Amino acid sequence: MKKLNIMLADDHPEFRRVVREFLSRLPNVGNVYEVSDGHEAVHANEVLHPDIIVMDIGMPVMNGLEATRIIKEKHPETRVVIATMHDNPMYKQHAIEVKADGFFFKAQLKENLEAMLGSQHSPVSSLFGE
Repeated sequence: MKKLNIMLADDHPEFRRVVREFLSRLPNVGNVYEVSDGHEAVHANEVLHPDIIVMDIGMPVMNGLEATRIIKEKHPETRVVIATMHDNPMYKQHAIEVKADGFFFKAQLKENLEAMLGSQHSPVSSLFGE
């Protein structure tokens, strides 16, 4: 089984730590990289080529939606999942517009990541809860 490399793009170190610890216990996860803003995510994607990026929306320097747009334009094969704590339908619509592969609320992130990583070839629509 191929191990997946995952990048966490979030400006909260504690959130990244908790998610990194969770992911490192999953059998099909290889490396877990961390960045703290959208600009770093765009740059790190060019160097590290992760399989999946878990992207926060609200980050300094460059927000996650803009970073996702840039990443998906240059590397459409990279799966980007937007993770937010904001329960606003506009954010989900914006995630679709920038061609994100999924949209999760942080409160359900562990369950959603576990389901997604367990079936990495699942339809994209399921990553949007549809």
